[in-house]
Amino acid sequence: MQLSQQVREYLAKVDEEFRRLYEKHQEFDRELNALSTKGFLSPEEELHVAEVKKMKLSMKDRMLLIAKKHAKDLDKLKGGGR
Repeated sequence: MQLSQQVREYLAKVDEEFRRLYEKHQEFDRELNALSTKGFLSPEEELHVAEVKKMKLSMKDRMLLIAKKHAKDLDKLKGGGR
């Protein structure tokens, strides 16, 4: 499940944990992008990349759980609660 930009912005406003997770997720994304531009990664860097990817996935799972917690509000936001 992919969250739209509108949904992410809404959740970041109403849920502190979501905002914190999303900011950290974005930070990890920038870090992985920077590492991907290197021509060669050391074994330590490759291990770090794997760890960061696992943390990002864990954060995404938690953000999706938070989104489910706000499902009624999100339906209204999408126009489903009319």
